[in-house]
Amino acid sequence: MSYRFEATNDYFKSETRITILMTFAKQEGVWGHDENRNLFLKLGVVLIVTQFQVFVEKILDEYHYEIKQSNKQNRQLPLYLRLQSLKLLIDQNRIHQSLENPTTYSEKKLNEIKSIVENLHSMCNDDEIIPSSMEIIKKYPLGKQGLTELKQLFRQIEGKDIFENVSFDILKLNEILNRRHNIIHEDSNDQLTEVTVKSYKDFIGKVVKHINKYLDTTLKKL
Repeated sequence: MSYRFEATNDYFKSETRITILMTFAKQEGVWGHDENRNLFLKLGVVLIVTQFQVFVEKILDEYHYEIKQSNKQNRQLPLYLRLQSLKLLIDQNRIHQSLENPTTYSEKKLNEIKSIVENLHSMCNDDEIIPSSMEIIKKYPLGKQGLTELKQLFRQIEGKDIFENVSFDILKLNEILNRRHNIIHEDSNDQLTEVTVKSYKDFIGKVVKHINKYLDTTLKKL
């Protein structure tokens, strides 16, 4: 099956690596090589999470690019996304801080401020084409838990929790991320099995499809 975003296609192609690791783990178990089996199982969990993190950041990057290339007007963007973009631009440019030191005042400084203000104005003008300076947050940090951070990344588009009414238990994501954290930082196994790793792979696949569908739908609304 082909998806709109390359990030989604790449993610499901990369799932074959998980399958290979599980095949190795199962065979090592048959041979009685428990240490090797556990190693492949732990690698499977770490790889699942890593591939998911790459997917999230890459699909947001694609989404951002498509918006800027859409030739649509600012008014067609979700209001929440426009305001979020303005906030990012204001934070990045730090206008107030750049004017705190009067000794730096000059014609050059004035022109810099003019450029920033004009840039912000272009985002506020309903009739202007979405500017190339339009920004979104794409970085997805991982820790023991990451569900809150994931929700925030997609909340910046329409201001809502896109996982609120899904058919799967999204809280399972924190379980997977915590498992990965324990493997990396404590070398913990916690009776990991092939069945568990497969359930993690299947779950993340559902999350990936949901994100793909949501972003595809929002682009079609523009």
